[in-house]
Amino acid sequence: MSSTFENLRIVSDEEFDRCEALVKGRAPARPEKPVEPIQQGSRNLLTRLIFCGYCGNRLCYSHNKTHRKLASGTERVYERQLYRCYRRISSPTSCEGPSGYEMEPVNEAVEVAVRDFLNRISVIPREDLITMAGTWETKIAEAAYKRAVSEFNDAQRQVDALEAEALRALTGENQLDLSVVNSMLMKQKARLDAAAKAKEETKVQLEIEKNSKMINEVRVDEMLTWATRFDEASYEAKHLVIAQLVDRIEIRKSTEYEIS
Repeated sequence: MSSTFENLRIVSDEEFDRCEALVKGRAPARPEKPVEPIQQGSRNLLTRLIFCGYCGNRLCYSHNKTHRKLASGTERVYERQLYRCYRRISSPTSCEGPSGYEMEPVNEAVEVAVRDFLNRISVIPREDLITMAGTWETKIAEAAYKRAVSEFNDAQRQVDALEAEALRALTGENQLDLSVVNSMLMKQKARLDAAAKAKEETKVQLEIEKNSKMINEVRVDEMLTWATRFDEASYEAKHLVIAQLVDRIEIRKSTEYEIS
């Protein structure tokens, strides 16, 4: 950055270079069809997206087979695929919901919601979508930065508290085991370092979202592609599309869903 315009500088050279690199990295040429992940073995469409609507715990994919011998002597295999709440299983009193939900009905309900969203955006003019995307993505980036700052502040408070306890242990003001305090302090400092990095990254991302129309154009074009090809996409490609559009799915009673 030229020193001639130092009075106009709003970010450091390092931050500017990082923003520019991220913009270029996030604007690849559009593929002919939705990109598929390298790992394609999982049949779990909603991994990391689905949560128990009772306790808030993330649900895990569970697949099991039961072999039963019939009266005729033949063996029948019963296969079940579930989203399980392991908090309900390990601590029944902490969750009032069921321990598991049949996978296919849940997947179908989410696919219907995503398909409806894609159908609605497909009739909106592209330029209007780009304008809306700018506002939408900026809000997402602002929320991510806010969460990162909150996590950093909480980690800093934990480190400060543990350092104070360590000092009291050294001076004999408390009876805590200093080695235990030091062990906890090391873990919290690692958490603090990670939180500081996340805060910096989300800050850079927020600046990108506020200033990059190019990214919004690429995203809108991607969504319009998804709208025309979602039904014919592979299972893995649908997984990626849903992960891009959905932040969280909460389920209650197998028939009540809240998608955000």
